[in-house]
Amino acid sequence: MSESPYILEINQHNFASVVEASQQVPVLVDFWADWCQPCQQLTPLLTKLAQEYRGGFILAKVNADVEQGLAAHFRVRSLPTVMVIWQGQIVEQLAGLQPESAYRQIIDQYGNTGTDTALQEQVEALWQRGHHKQVIELLHEVLQQEPDNIELKVTLAEKLLQLDQGEEAHTLLQSLPEEERNRQPASGLLARLQFADMAQGAPDRAALEIKVQTDPADSTARRQLAARCVLASDYETALEQFMEILRRDPQFEEEAGRKGLIAIFEILGNEDPLVITYRRRMFSLLH
Repeated sequence: MSESPYILEINQHNFASVVEASQQVPVLVDFWADWCQPCQQLTPLLTKLAQEYRGGFILAKVNADVEQGLAAHFRVRSLPTVMVIWQGQIVEQLAGLQPESAYRQIIDQYGNTGTDTALQEQVEALWQRGHHKQVIELLHEVLQQEPDNIELKVTLAEKLLQLDQGEEAHTLLQSLPEEERNRQPASGLLARLQFADMAQGAPDRAALEIKVQTDPADSTARRQLAARCVLASDYETALEQFMEILRRDPQFEEEAGRKGLIAIFEILGNEDPLVITYRRRMFSLLH
C-alpha cells in the first residue's frame, strides 16, 4: 500500500473510490504485473509524476494478476495499460509503455483547470481521506506562489485551527485586509480563535461538565465548557452554556455570556437555524 495520498492501490472492492476521485481530478488507472518489464519502467515514472503534480491527478494501481476480474471487465489485453477516468468516464486508454510526454499531455488536458475551485476540491478530497499533513504542505506551497490569495489563506487557517495550530492560523488571518477580516468566513474563524484562547489550559470537557453539574453557579467553568464545545463543533451545547451564564450572571466578566453568544452567531452566520433561535432567546432574556 502506497503512503502517498495521490497513489491508490485498487481492487474490485474499492474501485468505486476511483470513480469518486475522478469527479474532481483525472485518475490514471495503471494495470500492471510483477513479471511485466515495461511495467517496472512505468511505475517509477508515474509515481514521480504523482508526487510532482501533488493532487493534480490520482494514480490508481491495479495488479492485473491479482485482480483478473477487473482486468477482464475493462478488456485489458496487454500490460502495462493505463486508463484515464475523468468525471466517471473512461476518456483515454494507453496500451504499452509510452514516453513521459504522453502521460503529461493527458494529465494537463483533463486536470489543468487553473482555478482555485479545483484546488479547493483537491484539498477537501485529501482532507477527507485523513491526509492532513499533505494538505497543509500543499496549501503552504501554493501560497508561496500566490502570497496574496485570500481564499487560500482562509482555507489554510481553517485547516490549522482543526489541527489546534491556532497561533499560525491567527497570524494568517491577521495578515488579511481589514475588510476581509470583518466578513465571513474569516470573521467566523477569528471568533473561533477566541474560544481556543478560552480553552487554553482549561480542564477537558468531561471534567468541566462535572464541575458545572456540581456547582451550576460556576460561570468560569461554564464558559470554559462552552469553549470546549465550540472547538468540538457542538454549537448548540455551547449556546446553552452561554445562555445559562447570561441568565444567572449577566455581568460576569464584562457580559461574557452575551459576548459568547454573539461570537458563536458570527461563526455560524445569520441564516443558521441555531442563530435564529438563540438570537430570539437572547433578546427575550435581555429585554
